[in-house]
Amino acid sequence: MTEAVVKVTSKGQLTVPAEIRRDLGIDKDDYLYVTEAGDLILMKRIGVDPKEILNIFQRAAKDIGFTRKELDQAIQEIQQAKE
Repeated sequence: MTEAVVKVTSKGQLTVPAEIRRDLGIDKDDYLYVTEAGDLILMKRIGVDPKEILNIFQRAAKDIGFTRKELDQAIQEIQQAKE
């Protein structure tokens, strides 16, 4: 397991060290899912642009007659159920 200390810039940015990016297959323009767990920040590489995922759900909702409000409500209910 590779460990490193990184500095957060004034814009809130940080650099994931090259060795970690290489080990995890993280490339330029990849997306990372970021979440907090207590006092930890966890990051996981995801293979799809989150905007594309949203577009897929929006098209599917439109096809079955969901309004944007109903879709937002369904997402909120799922998020609350996970907590």
